[in-house]
Amino acid sequence: MPGIPAAEITTPATNTQVENSVFVKGTAQNVGGEQYYLWLVLFDYNANRHYPYHGPIVVSSDGQWEMTAFFGSSGRYDITALAADKNANEVFLLYQATNESSGDSPGLPAIPSGCVMLASVTVLRT
Repeated sequence: MPGIPAAEITTPATNTQVENSVFVKGTAQNVGGEQYYLWLVLFDYNANRHYPYHGPIVVSSDGQWEMTAFFGSSGRYDITALAADKNANEVFLLYQATNESSGDSPGLPAIPSGCVMLASVTVLRT
């Protein structure tokens, strides 16, 4: 039986000031299999929207993951690592495919059910 999903965001630290992008690194356990998928979601406080980010994230065999996150406008953002069950993963994949085909990224009003927040940091885009 798989263990409980866990993740940590090791970079950036909370309250870091960032430019238009930031390198995000972390660790994860018990995600990436058939039961849970790891996703990075940005929450834009100005827009009050959630932006799923190019996932699901691939976790290396030693539990490490990394990616670059991009920010549209200045303001405060949460960078959150989520464990998404199969249904939530499908919602994120559909959102991602729709955005890629339309070129529009309206964000989601809420995180879909079936997600568990594993780690979060708040950054300020200058």
